[in-house]
Amino acid sequence: MFKGLGNIGNIASMMGSLQQLPDRMKELNERMKSESVSASSGCGKIHVTMSGTGHVKSVQINDSELAGSELEEAIADATNAAGAAAKQLYAESISHLVNEMDLKIPGLDSVISTLTGGN
Repeated sequence: MFKGLGNIGNIASMMGSLQQLPDRMKELNERMKSESVSASSGCGKIHVTMSGTGHVKSVQINDSELAGSELEEAIADATNAAGAAAKQLYAESISHLVNEMDLKIPGLDSVISTLTGGN
């Protein structure tokens, strides 16, 4: 449609993609709610499962003897690890969406990497 118009064609194409972005992000967010990530504590006694949006779905405690500060630390460890995995999944999904939509926005990779604490 815009072939032969050089950068004007690229801008028009990008504008069309940007108009689709809110709906596509809504779809991505809904999909992330149903995705799951899991992680265990360093001691392996706690297992946390989260949605791709970071909502805790379940916490499993595999040692009935674990108590007090040791239990609290293990839960925090597993929750932080699962949260990092959820952030990574979300960032990868956004990156995939941006590539799929062929959005070449300068600095976008840097913004996406901040989602996972990369910067």
